[in-house]
Amino acid sequence: MAKLLPDDSAHSTVGIVGKGYISYLTAKLASKAGYKTWMLYPPSELDTIKKLMQTANEELPENLEFLSIEDGELVQDKIKNTNALIFAADDPDNGVVDSSIIQFMINEATMSTKSLKRVCILSRNLNGSGLGFFSKAAKATANSEVWSGDEKLIQMYKKFENQINEAVKKECSEETDVSVVRAGTLKGGACGDAAQDDYFPQYLSPYFYEVTKKDIITWQLLFDCNVRGVKLFQGDSMQGPGGKAILTANSSEACEGDSSRCAVAEALVRSMKLEKGVEFAVGTTEGRIPPTENEWEKMLVNISS
Repeated sequence: MAKLLPDDSAHSTVGIVGKGYISYLTAKLASKAGYKTWMLYPPSELDTIKKLMQTANEELPENLEFLSIEDGELVQDKIKNTNALIFAADDPDNGVVDSSIIQFMINEATMSTKSLKRVCILSRNLNGSGLGFFSKAAKATANSEVWSGDEKLIQMYKKFENQINEAVKKECSEETDVSVVRAGTLKGGACGDAAQDDYFPQYLSPYFYEVTKKDIITWQLLFDCNVRGVKLFQGDSMQGPGGKAILTANSSEACEGDSSRCAVAEALVRSMKLEKGVEFAVGTTEGRIPPTENEWEKMLVNISS
């Protein structure tokens, strides 16, 4: 077990595997943090991904490399010298990485150099608390991205977590460990209002609000402006929205059972600096400014102790 620091040139290569906004955001944050970062992408989506990553007057980080999912040999070769893998996908109903991809990434050949030290995965709150009927109703009527905690989905995520742990145990060195970052309903994920002081270009570009907009005013933008605060929960202890699920489904305020994409992506990247793998959930609190470096460090130390 060992922490991975971006200024350690020999142990700072990170690969991002997944799909959707959370994977793009995680790749951007990892590269901006100083890690040598690569991410997989479907060829038809590269222009959109870059448009989502690149804010005004800002070039994409030079240490961010895009690898096509069609170039299998290059990807396998890249993995051999990768120190951390982050698996993160957006869709709550299909937010796991297929077992064939796990086998492709973590196998005897790719792990032969023993470079991999940490695997971080985005999972969901699987304890069932505050989920169920009301969450399913909110998902069906208000927001299809609500994490409903359906039993079949819970079992799917548990299987995913087990497959990752088994692959790491079988193919990696004894030093390699796994971190699980849990989320509820993912909201927001971008820079906020460029006309305001609380604008954070390290996150996704304003184009995110265009592609997610469904009303005259996008609640995703309002959420990002209002809910930059973060609270972490040890293990799998975060609750869902309970009977308020329909009211909170598209809420731009801090609500039980919600997770900011910005905070989740930050947590995935920042957890690599911990001495060992951890399991925790990411919740929300009101606030127009994200936690500072010291505040993040304190929160992560507290949940890993």
